[in-house]
Amino acid sequence: MERGPGDEAADRHERLLAALYGRGDLVLLRSDAGVSELAGRTAPLRVVLVTVADDASTEQIRARLEPLVKATRAGGPPTHFVLVGGGAAAGRAALSGAAPFVQLVPMGFHHVDAAGELARVKGPALPALDEAFARLAEVRPLEPEALAAAHAEGQALAQQERAIVDRLTGSRRVTAVIVVACAALLAVSYLFGSGTHEMALWRMGANSGEAVRRGEVYRLLASAFLHADVVHLFVNMLALWSFGPMLEALFGPRRYLLLYGASALGGSIASNLLDDRWSVGASGAIWGLMTAGIGVALQPHGLLPPAMIAQMRSRAWWPLAINLVYSFQPGVDLLAHLGGGVVGFALVVTVLPRGLTPVEQRARPTDAETKPRPLLSAAAALVAAAMALSVVVALAAGRPWELGTSPALKRTAVGDTGVALDLPRDAAKAAAVEDVEGIRFYTYGRLPETTIMFQLAIFPLEDEVPPDQLDAFLEQERRTLDERRPAGAVAKGPAARVTLGGRPAVSVTNQLPNGVQVVSTIVVLGDKEVVLQAYSTKDRPASWAGIEDKVAASLGSP
Repeated sequence: MERGPGDEAADRHERLLAALYGRGDLVLLRSDAGVSELAGRTAPLRVVLVTVADDASTEQIRARLEPLVKATRAGGPPTHFVLVGGGAAAGRAALSGAAPFVQLVPMGFHHVDAAGELARVKGPALPALDEAFARLAEVRPLEPEALAAAHAEGQALAQQERAIVDRLTGSRRVTAVIVVACAALLAVSYLFGSGTHEMALWRMGANSGEAVRRGEVYRLLASAFLHADVVHLFVNMLALWSFGPMLEALFGPRRYLLLYGASALGGSIASNLLDDRWSVGASGAIWGLMTAGIGVALQPHGLLPPAMIAQMRSRAWWPLAINLVYSFQPGVDLLAHLGGGVVGFALVVTVLPRGLTPVEQRARPTDAETKPRPLLSAAAALVAAAMALSVVVALAAGRPWELGTSPALKRTAVGDTGVALDLPRDAAKAAAVEDVEGIRFYTYGRLPETTIMFQLAIFPLEDEVPPDQLDAFLEQERRTLDERRPAGAVAKGPAARVTLGGRPAVSVTNQLPNGVQVVSTIVVLGDKEVVLQAYSTKDRPASWAGIEDKVAASLGSP
């Protein structure tokens, strides 16, 4: 370093640099123009020494410091700035002013002033600096040859790290295909489910424990490619693009595909532990990728240099902590997150990295495997086929394109009651019978699996209602419907006398607190009183308008 006679600040800089480098745990990246930069050899650390004249003003010192502080990269190692020279008051004021309010990485600011005193001005302490400063009087500056050798070593390590980073960002084909597939399926769900998006998602393979136990196992993987809306998709794909490419390059496309598919499956299975909801989203798989990164940091299997592993460990837990807090928000599937995370972490700390070539030994970014592995290729192909087939089967089984057409009706007998009615085909397939307080209820359909759900109760009368008494009978039932509305329901109008299928009836519409609309209809069939209730969500297809009256009008004999 060039300096003039009597330049004590430059002399302190050179000796402090020699003391820090002499510890053996730091490498020299640069040393010129009064600025030296060192980095941790095996630990995430960056130290920047900056020399100023002993008589420099606060403004001059700050002007020299600020460009260096601003050049700090987000996601880099903890960085310490050490000002050498300048008066105590001027230097500490400049360091305090140069410290950013929002720091991209943890930063420390220290001052070796003109009087030769060391002070920590802001941020965390740096024990290595304290130890080096204590030896300052006994250390001589590095000779030019030693300085050049130290610089060459640092540049070689920096070049090696840049090469590794390049290799870890050179593969993202699988990640890109997943992003495109998720975006395309969201577009399809909006196309088929215009005004009925939730129903479209269900028909396209939304995850549900009850449905999976009925045999619809395709939902376990198909649901990982579906998203509730554009914001949901954007957040998940942003996270996927943050974690995915690095892991895809580190493990290779085949192992990465196995990691993604297994994490998605683990998240869906864990989500199915709760029966009262259904879910969509890639977050289980993404949590698997996130915890896989933590697994690499804790159990690296020699894949990355120690310095990079140390840096990963220093920042691996923040994404987990943030996402864990977010997972407790209403509407977020915590079990899917935890299930995918456990699977991803377990794979990486056990079997997934075995047989991989360390990144620095790979001649090309694609040289991840030490030898051909046909079984691995077959397993990856099987996972890819399972994910693709799950989406295809979900579309074929759910037929979401039918949401925009009028429902096909099927004549359906209501048990052995002697009553039948025309029902939408998907509702007719989902039949159930339940006795509640001595009353037998026949249910057809399930929300949100079917667009609408019908429930019937049939009450025997002592005899047929005479025609001249039917009006009075129905008027009494109309008053009952008005007086006995469901708890918390909002009336959409008073109960009214209607004619359905050529016979008199009574009908009323209510909206439940959860937004479900209920149309209740009472019809007399000979010596039976039939109470029919139709439940539907507010976003049902427009082509299904009037389906309640159409079904009620079809009530009759089998």
